[in-house]
Amino acid sequence: MKKIALALCAVLSAVFMATGCVSREKESSSDPSVIGPSNVEIYLPDGAPALAMAEQLHWDREGDSKHYYVVNAQTIQTYVTGEAPKADLCVLPLNLASKLLGTGETYQMLGTVTHGNLFMLSTDASLQYTAENLEALKGKTVGVVQLPNVPGLTFKVILEENNVPWQELGNSASPAADKVNLKAVDPNQVAPSTGLDCYVVPEPAASLKVTATANAPKPLSFVGDLQKLYGGEKGYPQAVLVAKKSFIQGNGEWINSFISEMEGAAEWLKTAEPSLIVSAVSRHLTEGMTPAFTEKNLSQAVISHCGIRFETAAGYKTEVNAFLDKMIAVSPVSAAKVAEGFYYHA
Repeated sequence: MKKIALALCAVLSAVFMATGCVSREKESSSDPSVIGPSNVEIYLPDGAPALAMAEQLHWDREGDSKHYYVVNAQTIQTYVTGEAPKADLCVLPLNLASKLLGTGETYQMLGTVTHGNLFMLSTDASLQYTAENLEALKGKTVGVVQLPNVPGLTFKVILEENNVPWQELGNSASPAADKVNLKAVDPNQVAPSTGLDCYVVPEPAASLKVTATANAPKPLSFVGDLQKLYGGEKGYPQAVLVAKKSFIQGNGEWINSFISEMEGAAEWLKTAEPSLIVSAVSRHLTEGMTPAFTEKNLSQAVISHCGIRFETAAGYKTEVNAFLDKMIAVSPVSAAKVAEGFYYHA
């Protein structure tokens, strides 16, 4: 009887060990049966794109085949350009991807990962901006964080779509009464005391400004949602995931498995503790970088403001092409039309 008991214990131990191994594999991969490459280099900019891959970053362990690098957004293009680009997979702004990779010869787009994190702030909360009343911005000066880049391009697209004239205020231009006057500002200049009428600010800076000025005589409040102003609940295609074409050709099954992981990543964010998310991203930051998100500024409200969800390239190309056309219309040098070969088809 004692021998039988010992044998039973051994069998049960083996079962539990096997179950534990399978569980760990499932946690780190949507399909552990897929045998992938031995080394995968994945680069993504800090901020909302890093949140989009926070689940993968959380389960990443030393010795895994996937190597994630969270880098400064200003340097992301360096990982997909040159004679021997470092990135097998990379997340970057759509407009930048269209200009650098739009031919589809070296990289293909797997899908969109974020769909806007831009909000309007003002000390006058009595007027909430919608598509029906954007004309109320005429004659006002709007400070835009990153005016030459996606935030400014998107706001210009929205104004154009609603037939609201605008101009950029340079060093010599004066505000016009019959146009929306756009002024480039950095996050530090978003404050009640600057005298501007309104601001366009990305998260998490937008929520930080609202919180920081809550006790001011004239606090900043949310007065507009650029995602809804552009495309209702869907927002606009902001950041995209691309993969090296030569890598795709040799690892198609692995790519499809990774896409499946990405499709479920937004759900994980809804229940994960902010501290867990911050830790996952921080472990992969480039040395010396200050993270965009911390336990003080990351909340479920902020996450919900980042438009994180995965849309496949094949299923979302109509929306991507439409947004590119609109960006080109307001700034021909800021984006480019892409070839059909840019879109990955499983």
